[in-house]
Amino acid sequence: MTLHNLDLALRVDEPSKPTDMSFIDKRSFYEKWEHSNRSCLMVMKYTMDKSIKECVPKTESAKEFLEYVKANFTKTDKSEMATYLKLLTTTMYDGVGGVRDHIVKLKHYFNKANEMKVELSEKFLKWLVLESLPASFDAVKLTYNALNEE
Repeated sequence: MTLHNLDLALRVDEPSKPTDMSFIDKRSFYEKWEHSNRSCLMVMKYTMDKSIKECVPKTESAKEFLEYVKANFTKTDKSEMATYLKLLTTTMYDGVGGVRDHIVKLKHYFNKANEMKVELSEKFLKWLVLESLPASFDAVKLTYNALNEE
């Protein structure tokens, strides 16, 4: 869409409608914006699933159309979400690689789950990290818990 400036309607808010007395540049820009808006709407409507298209209210602006779809039809893949939650809760430190790498990996799973609107707190993540460490790290766990209580 960018090649032919078709994304103009998505990048720029609708300009005021020109009058007969408006400058030629203003009329030309409005016509380009209007063409871009119609083209964007047409492409979006004809490429999206029919069940979604029927649920979107009629709108004259491509930007509004896209915002409505984004707000109401953001897809969260439940299997992907379950995978990240499973990895987050079952990954244990196996002694291969550093503890830091293990924590970074758990933080990655945590962030992915939160991106999918799973409400997990940082406190829960800290608890999970400590629980994922083997018994040889019990001193670290005790120290952390003692410091946390103060």
